[in-house]
Parts: sequence; structure tokens; C-alpha cells
Amino acid sequence: MFTHSICLDFKEEGKMLEYEDGHASKRQRTDGEGFRQTVKRDIYEDPLNPSPSPVVHVRGLTDIVTERDLIDALQSFGTISYIMVLTRKRQALVEFEDINGAMSLVKYAETNPVFVGHKQAHFNFSTSQKIQRPAPGEEKTNNVLLFTILNPKYAITVDVMHTICSPSGTVNRIVIFKKNGVQAMVEFETVDAAIQAKQSLNGADIYSGCCTLRIEYAKPSKLNVYHNNSESWDYTNPTPGV
Repeated sequence: MFTHSICLDFKEEGKMLEYEDGHASKRQRTDGEGFRQTVKRDIYEDPLNPSPSPVVHVRGLTDIVTERDLIDALQSFGTISYIMVLTRKRQALVEFEDINGAMSLVKYAETNPVFVGHKQAHFNFSTSQKIQRPAPGEEKTNNVLLFTILNPKYAITVDVMHTICSPSGTVNRIVIFKKNGVQAMVEFETVDAAIQAKQSLNGADIYSGCCTLRIEYAKPSKLNVYHNNSESWDYTNPTPGV
């Protein structure tokens, strides 16, 4: 089920979260790999000449392309609601919230090159009208979440992460690292709090128009924090590492 997520909007850096009309508009929703990379096909759809669909099939990608590369390259055509990267096939499926976004992309690409991750890609409509989401219970839940921050135009600190995560439940520890872009792990006191945070924050923007959150369940159930600073914090211990 495609759950509603809350889009957070910091009007100014350092300002507390504000909600627009009690909700937050969705910008992009992206999920990590780890679910079935299949899509339900329409029985009578011609795969060689599919009719217009909100889902676009992207070919000719590199094997290191990311969801962020696709968002950066294609979001100008319309709001993206879901992305599935087929890494081994060097392909992807991109679902737009409105079919007009998909039609604009496919029509533009017929006569103009469109580059994804510095490589020209090829586009046509998918024979599916919707990308299949992971079924409920298909993901292995955990009390630690892995946040990937897409388009991080502003600094991401433990204070920022704690501010957006604490409404979902007690946060025990936070660690921020920058080996593959900007990522953070947040350890909640309970699994239920982590589930709530993932449902409400995944696909939301921390700041308006940037710092989009992609959230997955992490493997460890406890984080190691050695110093309380802007990139790591143990809220259960004022003097970690001592």
C-alpha cells in the first residue's frame, strides 16, 4: 500500500518544522532495493508499442546509476512518485504522479538527448500503469533506520535529524556519515517508533525543494557512538567513549 507521507518544510535553516494545511505535499518517493524487481504487466498491452502510461521504462543506464541521478535528470518533466532501479539490467522504471509528466519526457526524448548520470539514456512507456510496491510485511523491520539525503543543499546535523525523527518516538543514537553522499543512521528506542518514522518521513523534504529523504531499515540494532558532536550523538549517555 502506498502510504501518505508527511513532507517537512524548513522555511529557513534552523527553523522548526512547519506543516502546510496539516499535511505535506509529496515530492518524490524513492525506496531502496531489496524488494521484488517485477512489475505487473497488462495482459493485452503491446510491449513493442505500449500506450501512454505514468510509468516510463529507462534503458542504457550505467551500472552505478542511482535514484538520485534519475531524480536530478527527470524531475523537471513532472513530479516523480516512485523509482525502481534494475541495476543488473542497467535499466529503471520511473513512475510519475501525473501521466503528463511521462508523456512530456518520452516526447522530448524522441528528438533530444536526455542524460542520466552523464550518459545518454533511452525512454519509452512501460506496459504497466503502476510500479508494484513491496507488499506489507515484506520488509524486515528494525529499530535502526538508514537515511539517505538526496540533493543535500543544506548541512545535515544530529540536531536536524533529531528534530525530524523525535515526533515518531524516542531517539537513542544518531550517526551521520558521508562516504556515499550524505547518510545517517538513527536508532530508535522501539521498532514501532522506527516504523512510524519511516512511514511518515520517507520521500519527504527536510527543507523546501531539497534534502529529500530515502529511508530503509538498517541491519544493526544498536549504534556505536564515541563522541557527542554535530555528526554523532548518544542521547542515553552524556559522555560516550569515557
